[in-house]
Amino acid sequence: MQAITCKNFPVPAKRPDESEPRPPTTRQRLLDAARVEFGLSGIEGATTRAIAERAGCNEVTLFRLFESKLKLLGAVVGETSREFLALTDCADQLTGDLVKDLTHMATVCTESMERSEDVARALIGESRRRPTLAKELIGDVMTPFHRCIANCLKGHQRAGRVRANLDTAAFAEILTATLMGGVLRRGSGLSAYQRGPWIRRTVDFLTRGALDPDGCEGSLAKPAGAGKRSKR
Repeated sequence: MQAITCKNFPVPAKRPDESEPRPPTTRQRLLDAARVEFGLSGIEGATTRAIAERAGCNEVTLFRLFESKLKLLGAVVGETSREFLALTDCADQLTGDLVKDLTHMATVCTESMERSEDVARALIGESRRRPTLAKELIGDVMTPFHRCIANCLKGHQRAGRVRANLDTAAFAEILTATLMGGVLRRGSGLSAYQRGPWIRRTVDFLTRGALDPDGCEGSLAKPAGAGKRSKR
């Protein structure tokens, strides 16, 4: 009589636990390492060797995936831009309360800026030499977010809660510029205000000018004749 043992039957392969996070790919490890190295050493100072070592691979792999340090930088900027846009997509999160909505948008924006702070600092320092990349990360990426803020304010204008002459585009740009200034100052240890107080004061100062007809008149108002073509 033949003995039957477990080796006579195929052992089913273990199914991976879907809940367990997958390890990052080599490409993602290189992007993460480059983000750190560019922030620490600057764009010119960061080397492909240091990036590869931080990612746990060799330079050959880096060049195979990205071809050059400049293209790797472009990939980092592109990924950072997509992350920022995904996090700051706020159109479906508005409550109708101006202060609450602006505070929420300012908080999300600030958290996104903090994540990309090192790369942004590197690009600010190299903005004259890398204007396209600096514009993509610091300029173009903000446009949809500015539009979201402006649309929020326009809704309040139509409801009569915000001054009719408020320049909503200027408000949006000044808000994000102030938030970015806070990120850079806190990151350099130059401000005593932490994230929360900085956001609250920024929103408070700007909304006072938007809501009060006598407050900050002209600072955020559209110039007389703005948007009209000259007859000359």
